[in-house]
Amino acid sequence: MSEPKAYEYSFSGQCAPKGNDEVSRHSSGLNTTFSLGVFQWLPKSKGKGLKKGKGVKRFRGLCSDYGIVKAKAQAYCDEMNKEKP
Repeated sequence: MSEPKAYEYSFSGQCAPKGNDEVSRHSSGLNTTFSLGVFQWLPKSKGKGLKKGKGVKRFRGLCSDYGIVKAKAQAYCDEMNKEKP
């Protein structure tokens, strides 16, 4: 991923599956679902760098549907970034 720009939307998820294969997605055996949160990059108050803003939307799904959920989150971010002035 390229360096984010101020006021650009992006997504992340701490519990999102890490790999592309079924084994690595369920390696812990505990999680069957996950979520990705959409947020906006905001300038830091001191003027140097960016920070994550508050979450604006959350996409949830089964670990086995990771690609689908990620695509939905990416499409939402792309749409929000198009609407920026």
